[in-house]
Amino acid sequence: MFSSRYKQPNTLQRMSLIRLGNWIAQHAELHMTSVTIQAQYNPQEAQATLANKVDHIRKYLDFHVPWMLHDQLVNEAINSLNQLLDKTKNSMGFRASMSTFIAKMNVIVKMTETLFTKNLTYVSIDVIPKMIRTIFYTKLYMLTGLVYLNLGSLSGGWKTADMEASMIKSIKELHALKYLYINYDCTDKILKCIVESCTKLEKLDVSCSKCITNESIDIICKLKRLKSIQLYQTFVTWEGFVNLLINCKTLEDIGRCDEVGRVLEFIHKNCPEALPFNLKIFVSRYANSKHLQLAVDTCPDIFNMTVFHNTLQSDLLVLIGLKNLSKLKLLSCDFYADQIKQVLQVKGCNLSYLHLEHVDQIDLNALMYISQMCPLLHTLTFYNCSLIQHTSLYTKTLDILPFRNLRKLTCVSGFSDEQLLFLLSNCINIEFIQIGTAVQLTDEFIMMLLEKNPLIYLKELRIMQSDFLTIASIEQIIQNCISLEILVELESWSMLSDSDRDYIKNYIKVNNYNIDTAPISSPIRRYK
Repeated sequence: MFSSRYKQPNTLQRMSLIRLGNWIAQHAELHMTSVTIQAQYNPQEAQATLANKVDHIRKYLDFHVPWMLHDQLVNEAINSLNQLLDKTKNSMGFRASMSTFIAKMNVIVKMTETLFTKNLTYVSIDVIPKMIRTIFYTKLYMLTGLVYLNLGSLSGGWKTADMEASMIKSIKELHALKYLYINYDCTDKILKCIVESCTKLEKLDVSCSKCITNESIDIICKLKRLKSIQLYQTFVTWEGFVNLLINCKTLEDIGRCDEVGRVLEFIHKNCPEALPFNLKIFVSRYANSKHLQLAVDTCPDIFNMTVFHNTLQSDLLVLIGLKNLSKLKLLSCDFYADQIKQVLQVKGCNLSYLHLEHVDQIDLNALMYISQMCPLLHTLTFYNCSLIQHTSLYTKTLDILPFRNLRKLTCVSGFSDEQLLFLLSNCINIEFIQIGTAVQLTDEFIMMLLEKNPLIYLKELRIMQSDFLTIASIEQIIQNCISLEILVELESWSMLSDSDRDYIKNYIKVNNYNIDTAPISSPIRRYK
């Protein structure tokens, strides 16, 4: 289904939310001067006055904004407040007093609290402007309706003890949480609070938290609905994972665990009554053939498999035994020598996702084999693979039209024009394409590709770097790719001048095309 080629007017709902977000920022600006002046004489009274105004606005929003729209309102309001922060910074001359500057910033940050109601369900700290993050960290306990909470890196592990008390104070009130990310600074005390307060929790990510050890596993196992736990780069050893798998029967994902094979081997020998497990995701870099076979036998529901292949220790043909395998990520192997072709021959018809990383011996024949053996592929990734020229071309007529179900293609490897053209000219329903720096496209290649496949369903295109593409390619891409919404990384095209980029932006604007060329890291994109 086509997306609109042209920008459409905002819906009345979106316009209302944008205007309401602006209204919140206007209140901050309106009260900024009076509160600042009052703070010079009586700081406590100024803070009390501001708190009353914020509380009044919060109650007003809580009563008038439908609960299902509150998350969207938060995005719009944070965007408006962030713009006000920038405007206020720029308006302050170098002669302005620091106390006045701090007082004005405090009003804007404090106004964020108007959004803190029980209707806010989703918070990801990393996408919130840094100056506003503090208020989220200190007032999280007010967000009693949160379902998803990503606390980002917190102190990065440098001030874990300082963070603990405030985190516990907040988590005690978050009874609706289902997804919690608390990296670097999780502790056993925080885990105990999670067990007591977050009884609905299904996913917990405590990666990189150095206070998490084998003793922490006994606490984690008390989470009765837990399906996913991420413990990578903590101090949990293989013995801790043994305890986890035996005593937490609801688990479907234990994240990356390089010693999971050793874990399964120990349980198989010493606690066979605990088998089988409900694991559906397997990620390991050190599993040998015996361990892979154990995974197939003891975790029959695995559908997502990530394997770092060791030629001397593991045989990939073992994967054929996974009846539900639909997502496969293979690292460090050879397409032909390590029998990837044979695995795909048997399991390819079930695969919707295939990621090949540091895989050698891929030639045009291999790409053709993938297209025929994996007809239902939705996502295909080549990352740092070594592609070679074929010695003898696959001469049979292709029985299945190649890559007709492919929606997402990532090529971060050195493809030849012939190999890349085979991929791109056949995936007629593709929606996302990323081309890495190892591929140097030319205007001639783009013209040839678009003649064969105009990519009419393509929504996002990322060509990470180019020394040959010119403005002519961009014009052809815009004209042919009628569903295109995101065209990024133009800053890394060396043949484009600043005037070329300005021309493209103006061309898109004048024609009212629904295409965003803002960099991925741009705040403009972040709050859309």
